[in-house]
Amino acid sequence: MKKWSLIALIIGSFLSATAQQTSDELIADVIALTPRPLVKYETKPRTNVFLLRTGFNDAIYQDKASVAALKGKVITKVELIYTTYRKSETFDQHGLNRKRLRALFAAAPQLLTQPSVEWVLMAQTGCTSSEEGKDYFHGVAITYREPPSAALRDTELEFLRGVADGTVPPSAYDTYLKNELKGDTAGTAASAEPPKIKMPDFPGGERARIDFFANNIKYPSTSEKSEAEQVVVQFIIDKEGNIQHISLPGAASPTPYHDELLRFMRSMPKWSPGSVNGKKVDCMVMFTVDFMERGSIVPSPLEVYAMDSDAAPSLPKFDYSRIKPTPQGKFVSTTLATNNWKQSILVCDVTASMAPYSAQVLEFIKGQFAKKDTSMTHFVFFNDGNDRKDNTKKVGSVGGIYVTKATTLEETLTNMSEAMKAGTGGDLEENNIEALIQAEAACPTCQSTVLIADNMASPRDMILIPQLTKPVHVIVCGSSPILNEDYMNLVRLTKGTLHFNNKDYSNLHTFEEGATFQVGKETFVVKKGSFVRRE
Repeated sequence: MKKWSLIALIIGSFLSATAQQTSDELIADVIALTPRPLVKYETKPRTNVFLLRTGFNDAIYQDKASVAALKGKVITKVELIYTTYRKSETFDQHGLNRKRLRALFAAAPQLLTQPSVEWVLMAQTGCTSSEEGKDYFHGVAITYREPPSAALRDTELEFLRGVADGTVPPSAYDTYLKNELKGDTAGTAASAEPPKIKMPDFPGGERARIDFFANNIKYPSTSEKSEAEQVVVQFIIDKEGNIQHISLPGAASPTPYHDELLRFMRSMPKWSPGSVNGKKVDCMVMFTVDFMERGSIVPSPLEVYAMDSDAAPSLPKFDYSRIKPTPQGKFVSTTLATNNWKQSILVCDVTASMAPYSAQVLEFIKGQFAKKDTSMTHFVFFNDGNDRKDNTKKVGSVGGIYVTKATTLEETLTNMSEAMKAGTGGDLEENNIEALIQAEAACPTCQSTVLIADNMASPRDMILIPQLTKPVHVIVCGSSPILNEDYMNLVRLTKGTLHFNNKDYSNLHTFEEGATFQVGKETFVVKKGSFVRRE
């Protein structure tokens, strides 16, 4: 049997073995998880999170509109939340959770096929009676990814331009979107008269606010009082006077100072909202807090800006350079620089949600050009079909693949931008292997291919892997800690390397039938020549 036929047979076995997971199998996997204990689940609104509530002792989701809105969403995380209190020792909590999951799968069947969904069991321990349980949340919290929009795409393109010219670091993606993303609104003529702007008022006035800050921001007891630190705080006072969207720009990783300021902000009372020409508007507020040596605390005056598209003054230019990168925020660029793959061609997924990782690719390429390193000059950017209709996508001819042999950073950015403008991905699966095949054709002398892949999206064209002739080094991107095993098998079959969650994995092709492999908290096993998640 020819080598490619053998590989095709292995892939065929893999595809049939990993076809749609049944609801019973997934329910069993979720129920077997170790619950995370907490006293009581907080139900404050969170961005891109649906809270689907059931009764204390039933599996009926009450918010029908949110249940209906789940269809078609790309779901990244599901938290199943229940209480540990039971009136009778014979009460079957697992049985009730199974019913809640079955009802969820009926509303969102894509959960059975979407890769890399993170599942969490959360057990509330504070409930002591059936009556008290009515005040506790029961049901699921679902984190989802927003569908791409023209406004998001345009803002991401501006972000990448900032990365290329050095004014914005790749690690500033989330903050940049919060500050710069604007809705698709039509412009209106400016008023002939200056707008009448009224800023938000703290209850009791400015003197009361200063006293509140002085009396309620505490020096964390767990912090050493010998190290000074300045923390930037940014939040919105909405049209009702509520505190919303609290963020700490520049916070690389949580510290006791950050935890203290988040606690302080959540304790703040409701304000009187701001207005422009008598119309209530959201207002952005910024301030800094200096935690000085020996325990003194110095809050700065507030900077307050009305957020009204027609009349309000522009916000000051945010200094994105002070945002420190997290390990994940430099994972791609660090992996590319550390491995130093010579004579390779780089293939990058630029569909929706990949902009923060494309920015790291751009930063790496910028460094290569600065050093006049010509070992990697071929680049391929793909978008899964140039926004063609999903039902017209045929394996091997989906398109939306942009190949360039760039000699300048500007050429590379232009090609990446054109690929992003032409398509956002459509359905969840993508044409990774088709892009890899075109990459090999574009650079016959290249020794390997480097793929920047979306962990949430599986290749639609795994069956094409036998056409690849060179090792594929896969850098898997995304916030989920659950690895999509398709990329393990791509690496295994091409004798490449895998890079995921700041760790490197090699020699996957040497694992024999029945061998197990640990990635994070997940265990994979080789069955019929392919890695599958162990049940």
